[in-house]
Amino acid sequence: MDPESTQLQQALIASFLGPDPEPFETLISHLMSSSNERRSHLELLFNLCKQSDPNSLSLKLAQILQFSPRLEARATAAILLRKQRTRDDSCLWPRLSASTQSSLKSILLRCIQREDAKTISKKLCDTVAIGYFLQ
Repeated sequence: MDPESTQLQQALIASFLGPDPEPFETLISHLMSSSNERRSHLELLFNLCKQSDPNSLSLKLAQILQFSPRLEARATAAILLRKQRTRDDSCLWPRLSASTQSSLKSILLRCIQREDAKTISKKLCDTVAIGYFLQ
């Protein structure tokens, strides 16, 4: 990969994981795109975020769960958090700091308590059920 592409990817990752929630929420919502080409490109960027800063990525997903007014974004965030906890090669949990793990547990429980949409509540319960409280 040429240096210009690497710099562009690093800038995109910084934008997605930065303080403004909008770029990351846009990334998440477009991961469900029907266009294979677009989705593949965004999955690559999402995976780069996973590799470069798993703590920030996980906390950004939790931020969407807590604060996004968009149902689809909250549903996708719950699904992606669940996928990050499954035991396979992409499992992020062991790579997260103790502080991030603790924050995620607290956020998930708060989200379950206050989520009004039943479909998202179910996704949150599924996420917790796969072992967020097991070490």
